[in-house]
Amino acid sequence: MKILIPVLAFSPAGGMRVLSKLSSQLIEEGHEVDFLGPHFINEPYYPTEAKIRTFRNYFHHVPVVRGIFNLVGMFLFILRHRKDYDVFLANYNLTAFPVALGSLGSGKGFYYIQAYEPEFYNKKSAVGFLSYLMASLSYFLPLKRIVNGAIYKNYKLVSSQCVVEPGIDLETYVFTPKQAGVEEIVVGCIGRELAWKGTYEIIEAVKAVREATGKNLVLNVAFELPKSVDLVKYDFVRLTTPHGDKHLAEFYRCSDLFIATGLIQDGAFHYPCLESLASGCIVISNYGPANNDNALFINVVTKEKIAEQIMVYLSLREDELASMRTHAKSDVKAYGWSAIAKKMLDSFALLGK
Repeated sequence: MKILIPVLAFSPAGGMRVLSKLSSQLIEEGHEVDFLGPHFINEPYYPTEAKIRTFRNYFHHVPVVRGIFNLVGMFLFILRHRKDYDVFLANYNLTAFPVALGSLGSGKGFYYIQAYEPEFYNKKSAVGFLSYLMASLSYFLPLKRIVNGAIYKNYKLVSSQCVVEPGIDLETYVFTPKQAGVEEIVVGCIGRELAWKGTYEIIEAVKAVREATGKNLVLNVAFELPKSVDLVKYDFVRLTTPHGDKHLAEFYRCSDLFIATGLIQDGAFHYPCLESLASGCIVISNYGPANNDNALFINVVTKEKIAEQIMVYLSLREDELASMRTHAKSDVKAYGWSAIAKKMLDSFALLGK
């Protein structure tokens, strides 16, 4: 099978890692996968075995116009190469439009939906409302939809019969539970500036438990902090920037407890949740693949609910912690890249009938 994945840029986002890893796995299994982007596209952030095809955008120095002609260039490339590929796979609302138009009538257009994007935009601004509108409209395009979590099979404007979750390299994210510390309890999380990511609520929850119990909880935050957070005020927070899977895996393994929560889309699939479970952490999450057996699972996240679950963690017996880890170790095996690649190929076959 020959697959083309149009992208506007190679970002460090988790969704791009899925595409990079998935393409490499498919190539390893004998398929051909190419990425498509403008001639000035950056180097892949996550290494991939896929080739990078390009088209020339003569307006790449002109803001706004550059973006429009990126989409036009994608459309024209797909139109010219309709017979060369078996699958044209969109993965973002903007790239869904050239994929839908360029593959129209061929049955080769697919849309891998890795999040419900309309909820990410601020509709009060002109740009935000336009982005919201484009993301919403993308779900009505004549494309065969594949979603990355069961929550999205019937979620607002999205419907799909096929689910292909993100995968994980289980040789990198090795199950290695941390030996419990005596002097401090290490809590970890992935930090982001965006409010809906919920980093501020995690920090406040850890602060509340420290004050209530007197225990020395430290919070290791990877990547970013909300702009409102001053490390002078929150002296128990340690900010770090692990680069690449190897260092990120090491970051997870330093945690006794990992908090992988967010303020929207309860039950959606979440990379930090999967990675922390695979690394042997006890996890607090409202996202998949966490559940009531392998993690401390919550719905409708607030700082108070996170604090409650931290208190539950502090009260758990060793046999209860061991049971949770046993379930997690078993559950994450379903997300190895070979299994995920098979699910994607099966989805192409099912939807292509």
